[in-house]
Amino acid sequence: MKRVVDVFKNRGRELVWTYVIDLQNDDQFHPGQLDFETEALRLSQVDKRGALNELSAKVRLN
Repeated sequence: MKRVVDVFKNRGRELVWTYVIDLQNDDQFHPGQLDFETEALRLSQVDKRGALNELSAKVRLN
């Protein structure tokens, strides 16, 4: 399952980066919106996009 997730700076809601997250789902794991947002924030730390306490993530629902 794939979702597009935007990562924002908390102050001013400035768009920092957009990720296409692919979480493999099976019979036991059904990823929800929070799973995709958490993975985007994890990747933003790996990519050094900003401090974790300054970022937020939001899945595009359309």
